[in-house]
Amino acid sequence: MGFLKLFSKPVAASPKLERPPEGAVAVARTGAIIVNTLPSGLLPGTVEQIGRTVLLAFEASGKINAPLSELAIQYEGLRVVARESRGGAVIFFHPTGPVKTNATLPAMSNNSLSEFILYLETYIECWKQFNYYVNLARIKKFTTEDEAQFLEIKSLITQGLEVIADAVEQGCPRKDEVMVLITSAPSIRHLAERENTIGTVESQWHKAFLTLQSLLGRLKVQQQKQEGDWSWGSLFGKDR
Repeated sequence: MGFLKLFSKPVAASPKLERPPEGAVAVARTGAIIVNTLPSGLLPGTVEQIGRTVLLAFEASGKINAPLSELAIQYEGLRVVARESRGGAVIFFHPTGPVKTNATLPAMSNNSLSEFILYLETYIECWKQFNYYVNLARIKKFTTEDEAQFLEIKSLITQGLEVIADAVEQGCPRKDEVMVLITSAPSIRHLAERENTIGTVESQWHKAFLTLQSLLGRLKVQQQKQEGDWSWGSLFGKDR
């Protein structure tokens, strides 16, 4: 199944959301939702509106020379934390009580090379966030909220890799190696209590991160050269 076919699937009706959502969203600088682990009962329009509001807040802060790196909003029963990333953002949703997470991937309608590049750029930002939490383990300075965010980042990484691996024949990190990395870091506390494992985790992370950067570079070169119609099969040698 190719990348274009994956995103042309019909979207099933969303169930009613009865409790505050728990999960994370990666938002591109255009406001598009790239990947998320929010319950499917949360309407896409609501998520997009939250994303646009966060991006506007980051943009406004830059215009007054007081750039934000993190934005936290406390609602009754829900805490929203957003971190800026390359003009986009990663947004975390934390309810006050336990909520079952129904991980989902968003539908995408524009099957273009530029959109896939944007998807990959935002996905790479999720990998940067992963390393941020590994560093928290090294300095042994983290909270229960950090632990929850770390779990969501790992979910985004795992889901997003399935999309990318389905789109390309070569050039993405090996799924088995990524799963070894994810399972070797079950929590920030686990890493903090086993300092000798941090170096191994960082080495595995670095390999996957550079592989993704290499793939992104290939895509950008192809984008510069591209003229007229093209197909994922011609770019990656994958049968359609």
